Amino acid sequence: MHLQKLDAIRGLAACYVVIYHIIAPLKGFPQIIKDVIFSFGQEAVILFFLLSGFVIAYSVYKKQNITFRDYFIKRFRRIYFPFVCSLILSILIFAVQNRLFKEFTWGNFFGNLFMLHDFGVVKPGVWVHPFLNNYPLWSLPYEWWFYMLFFPCYKLLPKTPYRIYFVLALSALALINYMIIPNQIALWLSYFIIWWSGLEAATIWVSQKKYTWKNMLPIIFSLIFMTALIAVPVLQSEKIQFGYYPFVILRHFAAALIAVIFGLIWYRNKLIYFDNLLGIFTKIAPISYGIYIFHYPVLEQLNLQSVIPNLFLEYVIKLAFILGLSYWVEIKLQPLVNQWLK
Repeated sequence: MHLQKLDAIRGLAACYVVIYHIIAPLKGFPQIIKDVIFSFGQEAVILFFLLSGFVIAYSVYKKQNITFRDYFIKRFRRIYFPFVCSLILSILIFAVQNRLFKEFTWGNFFGNLFMLHDFGVVKPGVWVHPFLNNYPLWSLPYEWWFYMLFFPCYKLLPKTPYRIYFVLALSALALINYMIIPNQIALWLSYFIIWWSGLEAATIWVSQKKYTWKNMLPIIFSLIFMTALIAVPVLQSEKIQFGYYPFVILRHFAAALIAVIFGLIWYRNKLIYFDNLLGIFTKIAPISYGIYIFHYPVLEQLNLQSVIPNLFLEYVIKLAFILGLSYWVEIKLQPLVNQWLK
């Protein structure tokens, strides 16, 4: 039941990111609504990180004797097959519009293929930009390297409620390093505590079957600490830019902290009205990954105005295509890949 609720949140986050990218470029849409309601696409990604940590830990706890080979293959085929499909989609869109040879570079392609990319427009020290400017792809390397970090940490760290502080120390030192010398590895490591917070939440649920302020305190403290740490360069900045470093990283850690606290308060109030408000998004959850990585090239980069002059109809067709493609990749084709790659 509770995993279904997590699916609902995952589906909601995916839908929000799509709506964010629909609303943002609309010139006639009230700016105040954009700023107040539809300016938090990256915060939705932070929810993905928290949920990912929870789900991975929960699945591993159900199979205690899992080997690294089994774990790696499952994670590889899950993240890479839709991801490669998104790369092909971008190539096709740019080729149809005669922009491929102008925009495509092999360095960018292989940098993305090896999960070395990030959203370099808003933060320094990034190695590679998202492939053909499919900006939502920035979060995938974080997920991938979190997956790779999880297994040794899970095996080596002591199985106590305080092991989160080892990860906190790693992330805090990485963030300090990034403040001094901006670099991609430090960025990934600094965000690991967000993903690990989801893992610890799963551990609490498996072992205690309930959440309290006391058992959630290590998670909350860790996120408060990281939020306070990144607030230092923000306060020292002469000019604060909402979507750029260092404020954008403050937004991410603050979003994780707020999500955990808000979720705990809602849980303590028996998740009242949850199903009424968010239950419908469980239907989106099985294809939410596909929606997330396919939507931007179709919505923002595929120009259909010469064929479909009506903007509303264009969006309807594009959304139908995104949903259909996501369904085929995740529901129809992914199981075949899973059977082939074992």
